[in-house]
Amino acid sequence: MSRLPYEIEIAPTGRDPVFEQREAGVAHTPYETEKVFYSCIRAGDAEGVRRFFDDYLSQGIVVGSMSSDPLTQMKYFAVCCITLACRYAIAGGLDEKYAFNFSDECIRRVDAMKNGEEIMSFLMSRACELAERVGEKGTAADVPPPVRKCLNYISRDLHGKITLSELAEECGLSRDYLSRLFRESVGCSVSRYVTRRKLEAAKAMLSGAYTVGEVAYFLGFSSESHFIKRFGEEFGVTPAKWRRDAEH
Repeated sequence: MSRLPYEIEIAPTGRDPVFEQREAGVAHTPYETEKVFYSCIRAGDAEGVRRFFDDYLSQGIVVGSMSSDPLTQMKYFAVCCITLACRYAIAGGLDEKYAFNFSDECIRRVDAMKNGEEIMSFLMSRACELAERVGEKGTAADVPPPVRKCLNYISRDLHGKITLSELAEECGLSRDYLSRLFRESVGCSVSRYVTRRKLEAAKAMLSGAYTVGEVAYFLGFSSESHFIKRFGEEFGVTPAKWRRDAEH
C-alpha cells in the first residue's frame, strides 16, 4: 500500500479490490467521515474545516487508486474534493456562478502544481476560504426555490437591466407575490438587492483595467454620474477613491 503526504493512503487494488482491501484491513475512508468535512463547507464553518484537517489527516485518510503516478493521484484527489466542496457550498447558499468559477480556478491551479505537499496545502487553504465565503453569504441556503432561482438569475445577468417583472415571468409568479416572498427571504427588495450586487461587482471591475465609465456602462447604470452617486451611497467613497485605496 503506497503512502501520500499528510497521511493519505491509497487503498489496495487488484483483480478484486474489495477482497484485497479486506485482506489488508484497509478500506476507503467512510462516507460519514467525508460528510463531516463537506457539511462544514455547507454550514460556512471554516473552523470546523480546519479541525477536520487537523484531526482526520493526522489519523490517516484512505482514498481509492486513481493513477499509478503519485502526483497525478494527488491531483485527481484534489479535483474530487474541490468539485464536491463547491457543490456543498452552493447548497449552503453560495452563488452558483462564483462557486463554479472558484472550482474551475482551483482545478487550473492544481493542474499546474509539481508536488503533493503543494497540492495538499493549497487544498486546505482553499477549503477554508470556501467555507468562509459561505459563512459571509448565507442568504440562499434556506430560501424558497423561486427566490433561489431569482438569485441565480440575477447573478448570471448583472450586466443587464433586471426588473421585477422579468424575474416574476422567469419564476412563473405574480410580481406582488414574488416581491413579498423575496423581501421576506432576503431582507430587502429585488431592486435593492440587484443594485447591491452590481455595486459589489463594480469593486472587482475597478480593481482591474476598467474605467469608471466602462464599469457604469457594463453594469447597466443609467449614467456614469448615477453610478458614482450610488457607489458613494453604498461604500462612502467615490469609485476613483476606492480604486486608489485598493491599489495601496
